[in-house]
Amino acid sequence: MKTINLIYSLLALVLVTSCEPAFLLKEQSRKLSDYSYVSYDLPNKLEEISGLEKIGDEFYGFNDSGGAAEIYKFTSKNPIEITQTIKLSNASNVDWEEMAISDKHLFVGDFGNNLGMRSDLKVYYFPRKNINASLKEQSVFVDTIEFFYPEQEDYSKQVYNHNFDLESMVYFNEKLHLFTKEWGSFKTKHYTIDLVKGKQPAWLVEDYDLKFLATGTDVIELNDKYARLGMVGYTTDGDVYMMLTDFKSSAKEWLNNPKTIIHLGEAGDVGQVEGIAFIDQDNVCYSAEAITWEDKSRKQNLTCISLK
Repeated sequence: MKTINLIYSLLALVLVTSCEPAFLLKEQSRKLSDYSYVSYDLPNKLEEISGLEKIGDEFYGFNDSGGAAEIYKFTSKNPIEITQTIKLSNASNVDWEEMAISDKHLFVGDFGNNLGMRSDLKVYYFPRKNINASLKEQSVFVDTIEFFYPEQEDYSKQVYNHNFDLESMVYFNEKLHLFTKEWGSFKTKHYTIDLVKGKQPAWLVEDYDLKFLATGTDVIELNDKYARLGMVGYTTDGDVYMMLTDFKSSAKEWLNNPKTIIHLGEAGDVGQVEGIAFIDQDNVCYSAEAITWEDKSRKQNLTCISLK
């Protein structure tokens, strides 16, 4: 009987583990040179690239505050070229910071809030099927989701000294997930908003002591049970990081699991990193704005890493 029970236990363990991804990330600190990677300069039109997504064989990106209300599709091969410009006809770019995609929609986050004063935080979105790949330029009409933080009571000017800046967003399980950029605490708070037009509260899910300023996020499903979150950002001293963590797809909280933290380098060497996009579970890319940091300058660029 003991032998039979042991066999059943082993079979159950095999069934459970067979549903898991090939590997789950462990708690570890790495550096960029531990991986294979390639880096390409981006066209000058993307000098202040912020949001980044990949659809099919091409990337989508845009410039942040003050840029045109346009999304640029560009190739993934060197030399990188812009192949399409998509104008959001009824939107403005106050401070676009992040892009997200679902199977049906493309989302643009106009919620950059360096001064902590904004009461007009919003996400524009439109159906992906409205993108006409045969056109070099086109216009699309967008719908708008507006939101606010119930915890924010003070909207006075606080230059880089508050916890309600935002540059990170992903779509997952029928919601938009937001991750704050906190100048005061260097933590990040995870909020969710629903895909409904009009104004709504962003609901707090969890917070995490990130120890750097979150500037971009992406997520990818590993299988029917697990997903992987990627987040990039930097410290005020100019150190640039990527954080990767795996979580159960059914879980509300994502940030209480083992994490791989990759030191990408110094801002003057890698740029002002603000975008991240998974190619698959083993390959991830990040985009960086042009920057001059101390005595170094780096042009806007796209870097892709093999995590194997």
